[in-house]
Amino acid sequence: MFKVGEYVVYGNKGVCQIKSVGPIDMPGVSKDRQYYTMSQVYLRGSTIFTPVDNDTKALRKILTKKEAKELIADIKNIEPNWIKDDKERDRIFTDILRTADCRELCNMIISLHHRKEERLAGGKKATSTDERFFHAAEDILYGELGIALGIEKDRVRDYIIESVS
Repeated sequence: MFKVGEYVVYGNKGVCQIKSVGPIDMPGVSKDRQYYTMSQVYLRGSTIFTPVDNDTKALRKILTKKEAKELIADIKNIEPNWIKDDKERDRIFTDILRTADCRELCNMIISLHHRKEERLAGGKKATSTDERFFHAAEDILYGELGIALGIEKDRVRDYIIESVS
């Protein structure tokens, strides 16, 4: 069980902070069930309620600073894994965003970056779907790494580039 004040990753919602744990006062909601009341760190004014016993949505602690640094150090070893079938790629990328697994997000970002470079070299633009997935993956990953490393989210990309260079 998470504690008040802890940072967690809540699937594709990204980094949230636990504001309270307990029943919620909302019409039609059982007073016997425990809920996490969370706010999204990078989206002001948002409140999320999820049952403590909810197994259908990915909810996990954020990486520690050590784990974040280890992940970044290992980025250069992550090989791009492009999925040629559009529907299968969309399904897999949607699942990666839903689970918010950092290593998988890194692989997704690297794969999409390589795909964009290939398309640009061939005189084509990146597709809007690729761009949407790329930015969603960056948003989730950089948000978590920013909190774990104690730096601003918009500095994470530069931090990664400096670290792997």
